[in-house]
Amino acid sequence: MFRNGLIILSQPVSVLRPQVPRLLDHIASVISETAYILVQPAVRTSAAWHPTALLSPLPCTTEMQSFVTDVYMQSSSHCQNLDIRILLNHITNKAGLTRPAYTLRQHLDVLISDTNWFAERWAADSASLLPILKECFCERSVSGASLVVRSWDEGQQFDEDELDQKSKSARLTLTSYDHVVCGGTFDRFHNGHRLLLTQCCLICDKELLVGITDKDMNNKKLLNELIQPIAERIAVIKDFVTDIKPGISLDTVPILDVYGPTTIRPNLDCLVVSKETARGATIVNTARKEKGFRPMEIVEIGLVEDSCRAPEEEEKVSSSSQRRRLLGQLLHPLTPKPHLASKPYRIGVTGGIASGKSNVCFELEKLGAKIINCDRLGHKAYEKGTQAYTAVLQEFGSHLVTEKGEIDRAQLGQIVFSDKSKLEKLNSIVWPEILRLVEEEIQQFATECVPVVVLEAAVLLEAGWDHSVHEVWTTFVPRDEAISRICERNKLSQEEAARRVDAQLTNKQRIAKANVVICPLWEYEYTRKQILKAWDLLQQRLPDSSAPVNSSL
Repeated sequence: MFRNGLIILSQPVSVLRPQVPRLLDHIASVISETAYILVQPAVRTSAAWHPTALLSPLPCTTEMQSFVTDVYMQSSSHCQNLDIRILLNHITNKAGLTRPAYTLRQHLDVLISDTNWFAERWAADSASLLPILKECFCERSVSGASLVVRSWDEGQQFDEDELDQKSKSARLTLTSYDHVVCGGTFDRFHNGHRLLLTQCCLICDKELLVGITDKDMNNKKLLNELIQPIAERIAVIKDFVTDIKPGISLDTVPILDVYGPTTIRPNLDCLVVSKETARGATIVNTARKEKGFRPMEIVEIGLVEDSCRAPEEEEKVSSSSQRRRLLGQLLHPLTPKPHLASKPYRIGVTGGIASGKSNVCFELEKLGAKIINCDRLGHKAYEKGTQAYTAVLQEFGSHLVTEKGEIDRAQLGQIVFSDKSKLEKLNSIVWPEILRLVEEEIQQFATECVPVVVLEAAVLLEAGWDHSVHEVWTTFVPRDEAISRICERNKLSQEEAARRVDAQLTNKQRIAKANVVICPLWEYEYTRKQILKAWDLLQQRLPDSSAPVNSSL
């Protein structure tokens, strides 16, 4: 198995199209990460292997457009996890247009062609052929010491003249444009994004403008808390477009409203949209007309079907489905914590108010984990005779002592919740005491050979207790959902509930420090599936994988 490879296809596109499923299956069996596809019939008729043949201009036709669509439409079912990149720099209808050589981002480990010609020449004289590859695809991407050259097969036998007559209607010249624009979230880059950007690049001669949704434009998207930072999304787009068509200029801009850059860039010629956003194209052109701009040509592309989707996910490949699949998985890598004993393994479960922490811990307990409820220990930390008891009275006054000798927590709350500095002082007294009690319970569980201990703690991150657990698991629901739950459960007004939610860390702040996230937004059974998934994956990370897997949910 090779990580990255280049596939050179020398057959006419009309012959290649029926072979796409078989081609993708073969690529998936040989390459594990990135597969570059170069369609170049010129090498079949060329007398010698040279850069002119490899980078010879190829007409941009409807047939080529259909081939691109076929590859990405079918890649989800044949090689879903493979990064397919169809090289387009040499595909053009502009006579005399000079394009630079490809500067592939990935190092090539294998070159595959649909003719034995390459493999035979390579075996006979790789030393003279290697410089040609370096000239076409950049020296950084090609190393003669490690590059392996293979043949796929000879493909179908065909008569060029007969084929030309049969496929003329399918080889209409595509209209290309100097300035092309598209937009989207581009979160968790997938084949739908690859198809959109590839179709844009195919018909773009000079500049491609890509708008990426940001801020308020993402607020209503499902699991928007898991959307990647815009800088990461832009970097992936640049990497992809620069790879497949280095001859065009790429500009990326944040989209903060439904129009994006289309109403401030009068020179835009073409807007590429998917079927689900086609209606918005009409709205955008109307706004352009009102500003005196010429309307853009609209090119609509299809949606890539998700053949591996779960019943609750969208039929098309989508970022929202990708984000759903992150629930229960290891979202952020673990940080080594050598100061912690490996047994019992410590999970810290945290989350905002009404986010379902207790339900998660309840299910984890059924799976075999032992639960330490830090809220319960918080009450114990105030008991008479503890260090915290004495320190609280010294700091806030002995008048807080009740007739039973206990601290009046209600009265103490009135003092600290009206003054942030006093609340911080109280926390600095109580939190260390709670952590001491936590460590006592963990040590007891260690003597009982308990494999996994879960700390249920709303203030896990605020108190710095994430340093005392091997992993942090965070539960979260959207802000509006949390407010609704608090109103129903605590009989509070919308304003009171909102104040409680907004006084805490945001979902994004918690998720940024979490290794695993659970979202109990849907029916309870779906939450249980997330927890079971997280538990089963946890077993693979345990130091000796000794904790029993209980899949009885």
